[in-house]
Amino acid sequence: MKSHISATIEDQLLADLNRLGREERRSRSQIIEMALEEFLRKRGVTEDEIVTSEGRFEGRFSREETYER
Repeated sequence: MKSHISATIEDQLLADLNRLGREERRSRSQIIEMALEEFLRKRGVTEDEIVTSEGRFEGRFSREETYER
């Protein structure tokens, strides 16, 4: 579901947005939505992010033992 918003944007930024929209053949709202998604993704954790740790395997691995089951 989408919602309507109103925003005040600098003239030059709007001109760049319009140019990019023409080049990409996308609407202003699509370009803004894509930029906002990228910004939010870079700022924090997203729901579908894979959690990793700094740990590493220091044991022993044997393909024979793994696959002989």
